[in-house]
Amino acid sequence: MSMTGARSYFALGGLLLIIGIGVPLSWLFNHLGGPSVPLGDASAQPRLAWFYKPPADGDLTTLARAFDFYVLTKNDEWAREALRTAGEGGPFLQYLLFTEVVEPEGCWAQPWRNQVADRVGDFCMLLEEHPDWFLRDVNGALISNVTDEGQRYVMMDPGHPGWRAFWLERAAAMQAELGYDGVFLDNVEASLSKIRNAGHTVAAYPDDASYQDAVAGFLEYLYTGYFAPEGRLLYANIIAHRGFDAVWERYLQYLHGAMDETWAVDWNDGYLQPHEWLGHLERAERIQGLGKDVILVAQGVQGDEARQTFAYASYLLVNTGRALFRYADARGAYDQMWLYPNYELDLGEPLGERRCTEEWLCERAYANGWVWVRGDARSADIAPY
Repeated sequence: MSMTGARSYFALGGLLLIIGIGVPLSWLFNHLGGPSVPLGDASAQPRLAWFYKPPADGDLTTLARAFDFYVLTKNDEWAREALRTAGEGGPFLQYLLFTEVVEPEGCWAQPWRNQVADRVGDFCMLLEEHPDWFLRDVNGALISNVTDEGQRYVMMDPGHPGWRAFWLERAAAMQAELGYDGVFLDNVEASLSKIRNAGHTVAAYPDDASYQDAVAGFLEYLYTGYFAPEGRLLYANIIAHRGFDAVWERYLQYLHGAMDETWAVDWNDGYLQPHEWLGHLERAERIQGLGKDVILVAQGVQGDEARQTFAYASYLLVNTGRALFRYADARGAYDQMWLYPNYELDLGEPLGERRCTEEWLCERAYANGWVWVRGDARSADIAPY
């Protein structure tokens, strides 16, 4: 169907549906004149992303049926191979911290497997032999944070050539040994805000621009030095990015895709202001327009179905074939598989682009249904027909 034909069908189908559900015609006429964004791939189907460990209940059969994209951690290869045996093609990425090492309980304790410094003795070796690889504050102290579980994450300098070379040497060896399709980088910072909010002033990077230069340089080093020539995927969770939208495009030059870990809604039970919500939609569309994948993660509790519907409907507004979705809770629930009835709805192909009114009401027509979201009222509906 041509875009012109799709728009005609969109208008007629939308009119019939709106009349059927009792939406005022004045809304329709205002709506049809609203701003729009181009549709990337009319055959786009919803896809769900899974991370970072196998499900706690061990149900890999359901996982393979429901999800399409996987991030796992070293020693989870058994789950990956079971999924492949079940016919799941992935991709399967290995989770690795980007510029952090986790301090073990002692020099001879086994470090966590979520990092390149995962060999016994690595942390103490780095501290003793390469103290200049660590990110330090203006007083020369290490910059670190302690998780709720008591693990101390110590930051490394993304601009140091020694740390870059060490990271890539270890990551490349693991990729060759473990058989993943690529790497997922966690905690790729778009600014110094997370560090500053923890009370630290970084000695090496006086401002966000200098820190962004170091991070972008590290990503370029990894991408051009290994991942691109070896045909391996490189994705990243870009964090501390509020107010730094331009950084996404800069970093994505050296990535195949990125995660937005707090998308469409705020952390925990909070919501975004309508203009922030609309900005999230636009950023997801821009990333896909660059030919990159984007993993959109909405945070919430399992039983809040209205919140899940709001977030998933927002995803359906913007998916043009390169977006993935997950509704989950970062506070210890990423290993829980939350599935909702609206994931099973077959809306068919999108018939046009997302369209919005000035009143923060956005919608999109599909071959078998209709999706609308009100960013100001935090309400949404996914209506098959």
